Amino acid sequence: MNHHIDIYKDIERLLSQRRINDALDLVDNAAATLGPVDSLRSATDRLRESYAFMTQYALRGMPDPSRPELYAGILSDIRALADELHRRSRMADAPTLYFNTLRYARMNRGSGIASLLGEYRRINQRLQMAMLTEDSEKAGREFTSRTEDLEKQIFNLIWTIYPLSVDEAAAVGDALADISLPSHLKQLCIAAIFMGQLEYYDERRLRLLMDAYASDDAEISVRALCSLLIAMSVRRDRPFSPSLMRRFESLCEDPRWTTDVKMALLQFIRSRDTERIGRKLTEEVIPEMMKLQPELEKLGRMPVDPESLEENPEWAELLDKSGVAGKLKELQQLQEDGGDVMMVTFSKLKTFPFFNDISNWFLPFHSSHSSVSGSGDDSVKMLGEIIENAPIFCNSDKYSIVLSLSQVPAAQKEMMASQLKAHSDQMAAMSFGDMNLSQKGRERIAGRYVQDLYRFFRLFRRKGEFSDPFATTLNLVTVPLLADVFRDSDTLMLVGEFYFKHKHFSDAFEIFERLSEQTPPSAQLFQKLGYCMQMLGAVDEAVKYYEQSELLNSESRWTLKRLAICYRNMRDWDKAVEYYSRLAAVEPDDLSVAFNLGCCLFESGKTEEAAGFFHKVEFMQGESDRTSRYLVRCAIAEGNLDKARRYSAAVLSRQPNSADYLYAGHIELLSGNLDGGVGRYAESVAASNFDKAAFVRDFKADSKLFKDIPELDRLTLGLIVDEAIRRSSSLGGSL
Repeated sequence: MNHHIDIYKDIERLLSQRRINDALDLVDNAAATLGPVDSLRSATDRLRESYAFMTQYALRGMPDPSRPELYAGILSDIRALADELHRRSRMADAPTLYFNTLRYARMNRGSGIASLLGEYRRINQRLQMAMLTEDSEKAGREFTSRTEDLEKQIFNLIWTIYPLSVDEAAAVGDALADISLPSHLKQLCIAAIFMGQLEYYDERRLRLLMDAYASDDAEISVRALCSLLIAMSVRRDRPFSPSLMRRFESLCEDPRWTTDVKMALLQFIRSRDTERIGRKLTEEVIPEMMKLQPELEKLGRMPVDPESLEENPEWAELLDKSGVAGKLKELQQLQEDGGDVMMVTFSKLKTFPFFNDISNWFLPFHSSHSSVSGSGDDSVKMLGEIIENAPIFCNSDKYSIVLSLSQVPAAQKEMMASQLKAHSDQMAAMSFGDMNLSQKGRERIAGRYVQDLYRFFRLFRRKGEFSDPFATTLNLVTVPLLADVFRDSDTLMLVGEFYFKHKHFSDAFEIFERLSEQTPPSAQLFQKLGYCMQMLGAVDEAVKYYEQSELLNSESRWTLKRLAICYRNMRDWDKAVEYYSRLAAVEPDDLSVAFNLGCCLFESGKTEEAAGFFHKVEFMQGESDRTSRYLVRCAIAEGNLDKARRYSAAVLSRQPNSADYLYAGHIELLSGNLDGGVGRYAESVAASNFDKAAFVRDFKADSKLFKDIPELDRLTLGLIVDEAIRRSSSLGGSL
């Protein structure tokens, strides 16, 4: 069994130090562990010779305009050799699907990519001719099976070939440009090129994606673009060779480029919400709906039908009170913004054998596929034709729907067909209402392709063998080669706002910070920078930005409130009081501000002023536990034990917690009733689910209350605590 060679980091370190000879030595030494590999030795010898000649010419002072390109080529070739070493070291025994597929392909050496594509063309032509015969269905089945088998072979071969030779790249490029080949095969080839690029960096793959972006077929163009951008993002450490850079620069001159790159970035950002949407559905919405189902059925005397919820105002009221309505509204808004709310539903439908084959995860849905046309079920065929044009589903979800229909009764199939047709017609009508149909169509293609990719990397049964690009931020703004796309302030603001809205605060901060360096100072921009820092837990940094915002707009109540909250979190009570006081002056009827000001005054030792604000809240809002608890503490601090006992009794009469009993005990001790205090402390221990350590910690934190009472020395207090813990055991579950 060969050991696996991974010298990437060492190679990059040597290249960054311009130690080319040492890097070549490292490649030679690593290659020697694989045994005699003549191709690797000859490659390093050729590079050494080229590097030596280049060095000699440079030392002689001879001008050479091609020197930078030659040097860059040597670096690129050394990196490619490191890739080749890693691949060769794993080829014999690595158990991953990639290497299993590679070993199988190498067993069939006669089936090169050009020959497979040639055979596919012949079979596809015969299939087209067969559809004109009298028995087209029988003939079609025969050739369809062969074409689908060839499609899988073509995908696997393009995926695992490394590096693509000039002839292989030309064969794939010709296929992508061949108007006689079906679009779904070309789209499958794009995915195979992309998946191979994620395994090992190959400039010819990038060139193929760049060429495919120029296609007139929007499906191919947009998929190539998304694949290219993801590849550039995850391999941003690999610089383009001069020749590829020239190709990329010509690509950037395409009038669609800037708009398309921005559009793709928004799709990548949306994909990051998928897990959050899924958690909201599975942890919040669905459990709450399950809890409400008996009540809803009782009101309606019938099983719950989500579409009829709004027909009964009592149902709507029940949903509002439970909070489910708000969650559903949020999910609806996320869907309208392009969020993937289908992931949870369709994740359960990816266990069909169809999805065991990697290529099927990237196969565009078409009703001529055997899973649809070969089912023998007319209702499935009809549904397949409807689903094919449904804009709301990505391709793998469309296959999930069709594959699950075999388990559905005929009556339900008809109902599903009518509902899907109505929904598809509605979505189509909405689409035709858009002003820019072409760009909207490209955006939809990108969204569905990103969803297909996301499902593969998160749901494929062997997903652990693949490097998931969605595990990174895919922040194209930080990709150096895309800097020109995101240079202008309007674009940066758009991207920053999108990150901000979707709660990706780290990325939003990075964009807003860059924006602040190239635009005049803005109170709103500093607000957002501060809020990002606050949400990321960097409260000190948040305060700095909020204060800058305050300098530009001292009247902003939002900024004052955020500064007050931050200083309160920092336990800087005097500053918190300052800002809450300013808020109270302009918002005298805001009870939340009054309550928080009281809390901060209490913590700063101004208990009498604090009590005044708590009384104000109670006068305007009515008595509540949260104000009464603070009034108990204020009264104790002021030494007004009668008042403290009165408020404490009110709290204990409702739903007291462990702290309420603790303060009741303090009142008794301060009043000289030690035995009564022990009783209350025992109740405090019991109310905390007998967390004795927590009780001891809380009691010690308040022990300063007894420092001026001689009879309550350390020994006595220790006896009180111990006795309270002993007595608590007799209370059991009585509280």
